[in-house]
Amino acid sequence: MLVSIAISVALFVATAYLHLVALRFCSGRMASVPMRPHTRVLSIVSLLFVTHLLQIGLFAGGFWIAGAWFGIGGFEGAAMAHPLDYLYFSAVIYTSLGIGDIVPTGHLRFLVGVEALNGLLLIAWSASFLFATMNRLWDWEPCVEPKDEE
Repeated sequence: MLVSIAISVALFVATAYLHLVALRFCSGRMASVPMRPHTRVLSIVSLLFVTHLLQIGLFAGGFWIAGAWFGIGGFEGAAMAHPLDYLYFSAVIYTSLGIGDIVPTGHLRFLVGVEALNGLLLIAWSASFLFATMNRLWDWEPCVEPKDEE
């Protein structure tokens, strides 16, 4: 169990730091590059998408290391024979999709729970960053008020 906790903490710290670096890049260095607002938002969305894929990859590697090197659990259901299988499983957990065709066993279950919580937090962090960015960059047209028929 201690190995599962240690891997979970290491992956959480690594993914949170990666996310922080990406968001600081978006609000710092990227801000000095002249872009139209819609291009900036699209660039930020693209960078965050790639960042989430990297974080999913880190957890996929963590699952492989935890199972193959430390033997703290395995998987039942669909075969986990290819690196893409680990990426698929990690993406399902990270996004809290939870299809259930692959089921972790042993102490890998703890790592799976941590990834689900971590994915929820990091996706919400991305969404709040995008919301703040769009509020700052976009000029909203005033809404038309309905006329009173009195």
